[in-house]
Amino acid sequence: MTGRIAADVLGDMIVVSDSYKQDIAALETHVSHAFLTGAASVSLREELVDRLLRYADILSHSTSEQYRESSYTLIALLRECQDLGDLSSSSAKRLTAVATAVLVELGNFPGLRTLTNGSEVEFTLPESRGILRAAKEIVQATKHGNQTLTDTQYQITERMKGEDYFSFSGPTSLGKSFILKDVIYDIVQQPDLDQHCVVVLVPTKALIGQTAADIRVLLKDVPEVNVATFPSLPLFLRRTYPRTIFVFTPERLLRYLAAPKRDIDYLIVDEAQKVISKKDARSSIYYHAILEVTRRFATKLIFASPSIQNPELFLELFQKATEGALAVQERTVAQQRYFVDLIDRKQYYLSGSASEQIEIDQPPLVRTPIDLVTSLSGTRKSIIYINSSAKSADFAMGLSATLPKVHDEEIDKLIKFVKEHIHKDYYLVTTLKHGVAFHHGKMPQEVREKVEALFSEPNSKLKYVVCTSTLLEGVNLPAKNIFVLNDTHGPSGFGKIDFENLAGRAGRLTYDFSGNVICVRHESGSWSQTTRDLIPRGTPIAAESFLVNPGRKTKEFTDIGKVLQGKPLAKKTSNDARRAVEQYSSILLLHRLGKQQTPLRTLFVEKVPEGSKILDKAVAEFTGSTEILRRSPGILPKYQNAVWDGLVLGVNGPLIPNGTEELNYDLFKQVLTQLGVLYNWIVTESGGKEPLVPSNDEGYSGRIRYWATLMSYWVKGTLSFSSSSAQSPITPRKARLSIETSKSQST
Repeated sequence: MTGRIAADVLGDMIVVSDSYKQDIAALETHVSHAFLTGAASVSLREELVDRLLRYADILSHSTSEQYRESSYTLIALLRECQDLGDLSSSSAKRLTAVATAVLVELGNFPGLRTLTNGSEVEFTLPESRGILRAAKEIVQATKHGNQTLTDTQYQITERMKGEDYFSFSGPTSLGKSFILKDVIYDIVQQPDLDQHCVVVLVPTKALIGQTAADIRVLLKDVPEVNVATFPSLPLFLRRTYPRTIFVFTPERLLRYLAAPKRDIDYLIVDEAQKVISKKDARSSIYYHAILEVTRRFATKLIFASPSIQNPELFLELFQKATEGALAVQERTVAQQRYFVDLIDRKQYYLSGSASEQIEIDQPPLVRTPIDLVTSLSGTRKSIIYINSSAKSADFAMGLSATLPKVHDEEIDKLIKFVKEHIHKDYYLVTTLKHGVAFHHGKMPQEVREKVEALFSEPNSKLKYVVCTSTLLEGVNLPAKNIFVLNDTHGPSGFGKIDFENLAGRAGRLTYDFSGNVICVRHESGSWSQTTRDLIPRGTPIAAESFLVNPGRKTKEFTDIGKVLQGKPLAKKTSNDARRAVEQYSSILLLHRLGKQQTPLRTLFVEKVPEGSKILDKAVAEFTGSTEILRRSPGILPKYQNAVWDGLVLGVNGPLIPNGTEELNYDLFKQVLTQLGVLYNWIVTESGGKEPLVPSNDEGYSGRIRYWATLMSYWVKGTLSFSSSSAQSPITPRKARLSIETSKSQST
């Protein structure tokens, strides 16, 4: 919105007034004391409630995102007080009436559904608000179903119209997936999409299934479209469905590009921050896959990312016009943020109005994180974040031991599934009996999905889920409360974007007006001042990429040069950082081989002394296949050379000798040993937090023998684990689940 109106001027006057500051401080203090201590320190007088409601009504008319969000926050905090029973009957009725008018003005239709919850209202909206509501429900109606876009969602979809390249950012509660689904529904109606396709790019395999399922439900009345998750499209499907939506990770997109059956008209990149993440080795694969799409097809691009100041960065990264960029900050769910220090016995409320940390004048009532979780959760659902798969299972076991057993048909079904497909004594069986689950990347995907589905059911008795950073990958798993027990993400500390993405899961749209983010210090040495500074909302940060306006930065480019020359990187380089640099070196080599003039190539030559000569020498030494390198930039060119020369050109002979009559253990051991030498697994796959192979010869040989055993049984169609007395054959599917589970339970 542009232009100043009377409500903006009034808003300017309100937010700087002492009375407003005192009133909202009293409201925040009331809510925070009630939540952390179980008793409010001050009572909410009717005259205070009346003033707060007047503030909310005036601010809701403003064009300022900040004032509109303040209006909503006031309503959300007062609703918390109402749920606590701290409002008089007359104040509660007035709150419902004013809240309805405010939510109509804000266009917050999910909030309106939460407010009424199917109950009859005892008031009549002013005529002007009734007309406004009716108009918005018509104009802002979704392309599918009978839902209504919020004002901010509608603003985004309107700005997107006519743009071939669009990038938007907003808080997690904005409903980015909801916006993208509405856009997809509109796109698939276009006849121009016949014999073409749309690709939705997601970070993980787990999200492939969830996203594809959501899109299939969305398009159930559009018979011309099929939704596919594998990078192939058989002739039968092409004849049956003229239009296709693929849901891919970057790796699957590269496999599709090796033999595409349909041109990609649209590429929609959800969780776009992954493209530029400094902590994710796959960011280079993201960059490569998107660049390959734009190189081959006249593809329209849509990027969706969490709150950042400059969503146009993603358009600049791929050299597209930046007019189609929009950053929004307005939330549809408010949040209260707390810091509870169980070591120093202090607790704080992070004030949203004053942007400061306020200590509560009472120490925590409990001494352990488990007791804190149970005491603050009440009857509401909670997610507990722990940065370790083993610790997440341990915490879930400890938490469940303090809770009574629950009796629920859906939980019993999940327990039965886990017993049948994993093991009767798997930790999850025990925790589920008490309404607790855990969720991490080492668990079988099928089990994770069932946990997510059950927890998402509003009336489910699965009340707690203990999660690792899988929650940061875009998994749709919100709850009323988020307990953050660690201040790290992977091997390093949180970044602001990561923390906001996690905290954004607090508060369920259409179920809650607000959510609680509780950061907990329960170990000495954790939550330094640097990570504590992440907890307040603050202003969205500016995203960065070394490929866009790098200034004087040269490290990334000099590291790429070292890899191309076969020189070692600095010893302190993390495994993820090393992999990212290696992959960028392969991508750069491809750009030179294909004569592509990209920012990566241009900046490398500019930033690295004799960069052009280094690149020319690497090109001259490459003897492998350009197309294979294009599909697999994660494998260094020198190893691709070795494999191409050793296997394809026949220097070492075929992996499986001609005339082989039986595929057995000895053959698979020989195959794995040869591949291990060619790819140098003992070096390339032994680094990082969870290496694929040990770095010592004895451990490496043992891992080869282990894999050879699995392969020999797998090829035969059964897998057996023998004991001294008997053998117990199980199916390959059960074997896979058991193997993954045994890895996740080992400590």
